[in-house]
Formats: sequence, structure tokens, C-alpha cells
Amino acid sequence: MTDVWTSAGVIAGVALVYLTGWLQLVPLVALAVALHIIWTGIGLVRRSVAGLLDAAIGDQREVTKIFNEYARRYAVKFHAFRTRRAGVRRFITFHLLVPDEWSVARAHGLSEEIEERIRSLVNNAGVLVHIEPISDPASYDDKGLDRM
Repeated sequence: MTDVWTSAGVIAGVALVYLTGWLQLVPLVALAVALHIIWTGIGLVRRSVAGLLDAAIGDQREVTKIFNEYARRYAVKFHAFRTRRAGVRRFITFHLLVPDEWSVARAHGLSEEIEERIRSLVNNAGVLVHIEPISDPASYDDKGLDRM
């Protein structure tokens, strides 16, 4: 579209100079066309750079509402909630702390349900849940999350 607007600007500038005889319109139209090209270029660069960098997703508040709902309903807790966006993909990770008496199957079933709710809310989302016992103090330790 920049080429279309550039061509239209040049044609309009030539037509206006022909109709008015005012030669100073040529540099003014050229300046306007140049500014439009620069503005379009800046927008393209910004979108390109944003596509290359990871960023947090915008739907974090809605995911937190889901966490609060399940925390009230099942007496579970959530922590280490992290999100990132890379291109069109969304990545969501969190820890789900469940009561000690729960079986692995029950905890897994709840995590699958929560994952599905989040995936229905956040397009192109990959969701990873880490299940932990709620009474273990080490379950609340987030220091090692970025270990390499």
C-alpha cells in the first residue's frame, strides 16, 4: 500500500502543480510522501522485532481468574505462573499444589481440566503444569525455576 500511496501522492502533486502553477507544491508533496514511507517502515520494523522477541501474553488476568476459581472449589494453590509469547504461539507454565491425600490420577485429571480451560481462553497456547504436594515447603520454592 505504501507504493500505491506514493504513486497517488506523486500524481496528485503533478496535477496540482499543473492546475495551480505553484511549483512549491512539488517539494511539499515529496515531503509528505517521504514521511508516509518512513512511518510505514517504522511500523514494519516494530512488528518484525516484536515477532522475534519473547513477551508475556496479554490474557494473564483471565488465567488468574481460572486459578482463583479452582483454588476456591478444590482447596488447591497455584504459583510459579509464567507466560510468554513467541510469534503466534503462547506458552503458559504454572505449578499446581494439591492436597497430600490426592492420588496422582486425581491431580492429573484436575490439571488436564485446567489446561483445557486455559487453552480455550488463550489461542495457540501450550500449557505445562507441574503438580506438587501442598504441604511440602519445597513446593513453594521458585528459586530453582531458572536453573540451567
